[in-house]
Amino acid sequence: MAVANRDLMRAINRFAILHAIRDAGTISRVDLARRTGLSQATVTGITAELLGENMLLEQESGRSEGGRRPVPLALNPQGAYTVGVHLSVDHICVVLMDLQAGILKTHVKKLERDDYLAEHMIEVLIESVQTCLWQADFSKKQISGIGVAIPGLIDSRTGFVHYVPNYKWTNIGLAERLRERMGVAVYVENSANTLAIYEQWFGIGRGTDNFLLITTEHGIGAGLVLDGKLYRGCRGIAGEFGHTVIDAKGPLCRCGQTGCLEAICGNNAILRDAQEAMRCGDWRAEGIEPTIEEVLAEAKGGNAALREIYSRAGRTLGIGIGNICKLFDPEKIIITGKGVLAGELLFGPMRETLPSTISFALGAEVRLHIQEWQPSLYARGAGALVLQEVYQSPANRVVPII
Repeated sequence: MAVANRDLMRAINRFAILHAIRDAGTISRVDLARRTGLSQATVTGITAELLGENMLLEQESGRSEGGRRPVPLALNPQGAYTVGVHLSVDHICVVLMDLQAGILKTHVKKLERDDYLAEHMIEVLIESVQTCLWQADFSKKQISGIGVAIPGLIDSRTGFVHYVPNYKWTNIGLAERLRERMGVAVYVENSANTLAIYEQWFGIGRGTDNFLLITTEHGIGAGLVLDGKLYRGCRGIAGEFGHTVIDAKGPLCRCGQTGCLEAICGNNAILRDAQEAMRCGDWRAEGIEPTIEEVLAEAKGGNAALREIYSRAGRTLGIGIGNICKLFDPEKIIITGKGVLAGELLFGPMRETLPSTISFALGAEVRLHIQEWQPSLYARGAGALVLQEVYQSPANRVVPII
């Protein structure tokens, strides 16, 4: 037990040191000790270990204040590499990342409906990862693991997929099957949670112990960082913000309930209502089934019926955000996902229903942030999921092929 406790404390201290170096950019051992509250002996020992693992670099010596000049430490971007994968409705995005979450290579594979079967999707995923590595001239031996982001009910502790609405998957041990095929560590997580991890480690959430990340896509999701930790719940499926009922007499949701938040605010709901507007003759699209891009362009062009659909979605989203803030009392809220491309069509009406304490303004009690949409964001979040493991344990840095 004493050995286990000692190993746990060393892992915690290692995490604190890497966390501090990442936040500072460059920092001396003396300042590390001050910032982390660890003894200089502990800092010296762990940083020596990290230098030996090639995870840190020593920079040019800083200015001396008497005595030996301090030697700043920085993360070595080449200290570890990870792969992040995002499974979307119509494509797979794969990124190869370094230790500082810099993207070295991106590969996107378009999906067809026939790819949705789990067996086929696993093959497409493996092929996509291998293609990305091949294009970057990397081998599996050089990566510390693969992170997979999926919008659905995921038990991240086991990588078990309970339900993915986009593909109609139920009860699939995805992480285990991918580990067996790839021979590397594999982590599977809800896509909103991976973005929360990325924002906590490398983005807007850095230095913030309590923030909510809300995703607006086909559905609505949430990642909850509470007291500095990602909150997953007892079954690993916390954060299903989109399936909180906001209108008991509202439209049917794909989960089977009526009046869920995402059944009013998600892109699927906007498309549903836009198709109804087509049937009523309020607008015309090129095809029978319009895309969200067509709907958005038409709404931005001034179509009153479509603008009202976005207004309803925005007002409802504001009510939902107000409710979740009352529950968790965050310092920040980060809104992200492809839905942010709607801009003021969505966020203007959202402001009307937000409590006065929640605002985009600097100094607000709860500060709102919009994360600029980038197609690789979710895959980058999946890669950050692996980096989180790398930072905590040297055992996760390189996994030999079995």
